[in-house]
Amino acid sequence: GNCKKSPNSASPCASVMKLADWKDVGTVYFQDKFPLLLKSTIKCEYGGVDVTITDSAQRNVIEKIDTTGAPVPSVVKTEPYKCTHCEEEITSEFLRKTIGAKKLSSKQAEIIDLFLPYLNKYRKNFGLDTCLRKAHFLSQIGVESANFTTFSEYENYSNPPGIFSSSLIQINSTIVSSLKDNLTSIFKIIDAKGEVIIKTNDELKTLLLKDKPSIVDKELYAAYKGEKDSKDKKKYNDKLIKEILKTDKTVDYKIYLKSHSHFGIPLMSRAYAPYVGDKRGLGNGDELTRDGWKFKGRGLKQLTGRGNYLNFTNYRNKNTFTDDTSGQIDFTAEKDGSQLKGNYLKISDDAMYATQSALYFWNDGTKKNKKFAKEHADNDDIELVIKCVNEYDGKDGKNNRRANFKRARKEGVFDINRHYKLMLENGDDKQKEEAKNYLEKQKNNGDEEATKILEEEEKKNPTKKEEVKSKKK
Repeated sequence: GNCKKSPNSASPCASVMKLADWKDVGTVYFQDKFPLLLKSTIKCEYGGVDVTITDSAQRNVIEKIDTTGAPVPSVVKTEPYKCTHCEEEITSEFLRKTIGAKKLSSKQAEIIDLFLPYLNKYRKNFGLDTCLRKAHFLSQIGVESANFTTFSEYENYSNPPGIFSSSLIQINSTIVSSLKDNLTSIFKIIDAKGEVIIKTNDELKTLLLKDKPSIVDKELYAAYKGEKDSKDKKKYNDKLIKEILKTDKTVDYKIYLKSHSHFGIPLMSRAYAPYVGDKRGLGNGDELTRDGWKFKGRGLKQLTGRGNYLNFTNYRNKNTFTDDTSGQIDFTAEKDGSQLKGNYLKISDDAMYATQSALYFWNDGTKKNKKFAKEHADNDDIELVIKCVNEYDGKDGKNNRRANFKRARKEGVFDINRHYKLMLENGDDKQKEEAKNYLEKQKNNGDEEATKILEEEEKKNPTKKEEVKSKKK
């Protein structure tokens, strides 16, 4: 304009003004649309108003910031999506549906009421903090606890584990010593006239070691019905196992195996005793130490073996269980002066320790492919979870575990597809990718619900490939 203070007032003031040097105002960290980049000032030499000239540019995304001497905007952290259902407590209704029971029996309700408060109290700190982990864990302990009916392994096996077989073996001192209090219930001696010869346990022990009959060991320890009658299939008879002859080759007496019930302590002691080629690594002593019975399956997981009881002891002493004020306990310790009494009984007698021992094994028990059961649950690998929890379970037991998980992952229980659907809708990029991969896997396995979720997501967010196709059209 025309500056009245300039002697050259008829001409633009700028004609007599001198442009100062351009100055760099510093590194730009503003979020303005056109931040200031350079500045220069034209000073009026006649006391008029100074003119400031600036140079600006459009903002670009900042790739690297040198924070020296410059204000840095605070970075807003985005938390990954958290499924609200993962936070939900486990209910008895979830347990009922997992095992496929129409209604819980009074025994089941009693057992569940004992351990469920502890399970919910501990679950967040001990690996039961996602829908998938809860579904896998409960599918396993449902089988381990005989559908939530016991904290102690049943002993009435028809086909007991371990060294037992269906083949004939010669009776030996370990067998007769283990069964020494039960021999009169197992064997009977008949003379040449068909009369019973009464014998005590000690007398039978001596006779059996002298005559060495061949027997099928499981028929001595487990419940035995007898031998089927050749004429009447509904009838069972005592089984002849050896005929003892006199020097003149006539019959002196016969040894028979009688029908009888199972003998729990000897049976479990033999079942979990070590043998040649045993790969179980239970850490037990031989049959006569009774370690097999002391450290039989106890607790929700049916923790088995002296070695595992010791490992649980160490784990519990290093990890804090909420509100447990009972202090350190050695669960392998025996009670002085009392046979078959020790701290191992606490795991089957007390729901708190029954629950803690199961959580120990879930987090830190057996490893398969360098991972514990909890980690295989994260990968949704039911087969490796089974191997970690009970590799030696029979065919029926393993099938029951698979069936439990199939029910547990469904809608109305832990609804695993819902978990991944919500993650797909609300998660960050990494979570969305994880959810999509899981649902694709289920789709390939014939899961109609997973297929539907993916189809709905595709409609909302078409892939780039589809977008390109639509543009060409």
